[in-house]
Amino acid sequence: MTGTAEPASGKAALTAELGALQEKLRERGKTQKAAVEEANRCRRGAAGRRESLPWPRKDGGEDLSVQAVNDWFPKRDGSKEPSVPRDFADLWSVVAVLLDWTRPPGCRPAAAEARRWKDLHERARQPTGLDDPVRAYLEAARKAARQHPHQGIPGRAAPPSLSEIYVRQLNSRTARDGSGAYGPGEHVATDAPPEPAEAIFRKADPVCVLVAGPGGGKSTLLRTRLRDAAEEWLNGTGKVSAAVPVWVSARALAGEATPVPEALAAATRSLSRYGLRPGLDEERFLRRPCDGARWQLLVDGLDELPNADERRSVLEKLANAVASDPALYRCVVATRPAAEPELAVLDDALGAEVPRYDLQPFTAEDVRAYTERYFGTRWPAAEAARRARRFTGALRDASLTELAQTPLMAFMLCQLYLARPDHPLPHDRTRFYDLFTDLIYENNRGKRIAESHEDAIRHLVAGLQSPQARKDAGEATQRVHELLPDLVGYLAHQWITGHQAPAATVLATHGEVRRPGKVHPELWGAFVEDLLRHTGLLVHQADGLGFPHQTFLEYHAARHATRDHRARRETLYRLFGPGGEWRDQEPSYIGFLLDQLLATDEAGIGRQTEERLTELTDSGGAAACRFVLTQVRLRTRLPAESTAVQLGHFATDPALAPFERLQAVKVLLEVDVVRGSRLLASLANGPFDNVYQSMEVGEALARVDGHRETGPRIREGLATALDRASSWREGGTLWREARTVKPALSIAEQLEVARTLLDADVAWTQGLLAEVGAARTARLLESVVTGNSAARSLRAARVLARLDGYRDTGARLLETLTESDAYDRLQPARSLAEVDPVRAVRVLRGRALDPARTTIKRLQAARLLLDVDVECGARLYESLAEEPTLPVPGRLQAAGTLAELDGHRLRGAELLEAMALGPGLDASDRVWAAATLGRADGHRGAALLEALTTDPTLDAFGREWATRKLAELREKPAGDR
Repeated sequence: MTGTAEPASGKAALTAELGALQEKLRERGKTQKAAVEEANRCRRGAAGRRESLPWPRKDGGEDLSVQAVNDWFPKRDGSKEPSVPRDFADLWSVVAVLLDWTRPPGCRPAAAEARRWKDLHERARQPTGLDDPVRAYLEAARKAARQHPHQGIPGRAAPPSLSEIYVRQLNSRTARDGSGAYGPGEHVATDAPPEPAEAIFRKADPVCVLVAGPGGGKSTLLRTRLRDAAEEWLNGTGKVSAAVPVWVSARALAGEATPVPEALAAATRSLSRYGLRPGLDEERFLRRPCDGARWQLLVDGLDELPNADERRSVLEKLANAVASDPALYRCVVATRPAAEPELAVLDDALGAEVPRYDLQPFTAEDVRAYTERYFGTRWPAAEAARRARRFTGALRDASLTELAQTPLMAFMLCQLYLARPDHPLPHDRTRFYDLFTDLIYENNRGKRIAESHEDAIRHLVAGLQSPQARKDAGEATQRVHELLPDLVGYLAHQWITGHQAPAATVLATHGEVRRPGKVHPELWGAFVEDLLRHTGLLVHQADGLGFPHQTFLEYHAARHATRDHRARRETLYRLFGPGGEWRDQEPSYIGFLLDQLLATDEAGIGRQTEERLTELTDSGGAAACRFVLTQVRLRTRLPAESTAVQLGHFATDPALAPFERLQAVKVLLEVDVVRGSRLLASLANGPFDNVYQSMEVGEALARVDGHRETGPRIREGLATALDRASSWREGGTLWREARTVKPALSIAEQLEVARTLLDADVAWTQGLLAEVGAARTARLLESVVTGNSAARSLRAARVLARLDGYRDTGARLLETLTESDAYDRLQPARSLAEVDPVRAVRVLRGRALDPARTTIKRLQAARLLLDVDVECGARLYESLAEEPTLPVPGRLQAAGTLAELDGHRLRGAELLEAMALGPGLDASDRVWAAATLGRADGHRGAALLEALTTDPTLDAFGREWATRKLAELREKPAGDR
């Protein structure tokens, strides 16, 4: 995408005019300071004061400070954004002097000139500077975003507005550990504390990824951002550096022939019901919304694209859009947990790791607050609170609390309660969707939907002339009417397996749906879609009919995939046969399939499904463990006995990571509390080699009947053990006091209190060595490194590396920290160099030269080595710049870094020049090489860019881009080149 010049407006126009006056002033040999002093003399005289007597504002005066006036003018290096004076009188007093000094003698500022500057000032002072079309779009977007993203039960009271019931969630930065995708609740967070989920929209990163399981609140959060940001802009509180949000579905961005601006324009046109002219032209998205702002793309439903290639294509398209010049976009992509290689497309395209954030589910308190707000739209506050308490108690009794912590489930449970307040709650997810679907069908009877369908059939048939045509159409339409429930499932299954087309087009492939020859295709398509819409199971969306949420699509698709014995047998084989799809399919969809398979006894399908599950889990491994944990959390109807046995095996499998084993124990508590608590108790009696695990075990036991005293005893015992070493006394005491004052401390809070001792006294190891010996101290230090904050882990690894006999262990841990996303890699790299400089150079150089590693990680290693040993790092950058297997962007970055290093600038420039002149590179890469050279050596880069503007080996786009980059380089002051 090429940039389009933006017309100056508002603040930019005022700044440009002031900049032009500033240049004229310099040409006359006068200074800005002298102009301010002259303006102040004039202001004093106009006020009847002595012109030579200062009148500072701190004394109630009107003098302008030189610094304040300087801030109005543009800076050569662009280091500071110019400000706009609050009062026009202040501005005009200075401008009048500047005009007087820079015009021919005798020519005084005219009244028309003052009016022009006043208009410039007023435009610059406008809250946003948005033009009318963008404001019209935001008006419509605000109205649309106030609606609840999920439809209720058709025919009953509509869901409350989002603002009435919305409960804010938290998110946490996700660490990269190379383990691939995570199921719901199985994320690995960094040490950073959770923050309000809305903070993701204020990040400076060009792209952020928001991850949550099915129904986890992603769409609601994006809608809330759209509403809040639209209100800020329209109310005049939007910041100049803010972003104007545009919600767009990933499906709208799919397709090689759909550029990003075209998809955004279509997204704004889809708001036509909320405004007279909300649609923006495609060309409008090639310019910023206003000076200083960008478009913020809220991309929803990436996981709804049917295959990995499409998802990667959309991500690559977005990455290239945000990297365009000029910078027009920021982007937040919402998706369910995805495989690492898919999201890595963003990292590779942008040349940096794109941050990912886990949207955390509701807490139990959030569920109560949400329920009370929802019920408060029906009953008075006191009654709503009473019903909410009773409702959340019923959730707890039915073991549905965890399910209700998923925002979509909380919404649907509230809907079910309002529709059937005296009925018991369902105990599993599929039953829950069964009841919701039954309610829709029940409501359809009251709405006389069947009669509406008959009217639609009669209307279609009546439009035909010949008796035979009417007979054929009548039979075809009646057949479609009879098949509607089956057609809904068929449509869902076709969509989930990758057959993306409008509903009528997909249903045309169904063997029982045949368009009568005399009925026009468009008329037939409209008829079929009308019947589907009236069922209440599908809703009208911007790109046609669709299911109200991805989980509804999965539920109906699963019902179709298990509709009869043959289909169930085929589905069972696809899931667990050779090359079984259980590894690749969306876990939520698999959960619905398993519910259907396990619920039938026909021909032993349920028994065979249970046997396949047992074979899968018997095979062991991390993938099988995550599969079972995810399905239990989704409340899939897994057989309780065999599932409990397998979870027990996972919990004690030494081949699994400690985190996975501990999760298996905690999930086992949900399946079999007796077996789970027995296993927890046995773990509690074991050695405390890992502080984090010990605390988790104690916390879990404290919530189990019969063990509520065991958990506190574990924590108290660990605190007492810490007390034995005198230098730990403060930490142990602080821990006990915290548990007394606040017994319900979260795990994170407990750990923070326990680790205070390490922060308070680095020399605590001396006392501990005397108490428990070096081996025990080393094990504890190692556990601190693997489960603590960046600073504390680094400190523990340093201490360990200095213990006699444990230098290699400490160095190994420091080496690990240099690659962890949770840490500032530079500090552990420097510490490793202090402990073992030879190892530091060898490790970092080896990582940088390893072709199996990603470009990003190779360059990160090179940067660390440069900070540890400049000469070794410089030689490494030279090697990377010349390495043919390294992708061109990586080679460019390496050569560019080299060109900015003292003593290596000439070699870096030579490498960049060779790349710019190399015919084997793409046009864009050659221009980038020349532009990069321009940053290090302005004259040499300019000469190279000028040559590329007429280079016949470049295409028209390449020559045009070279011309633009040359112009940008020449605009820089000579000292900045």
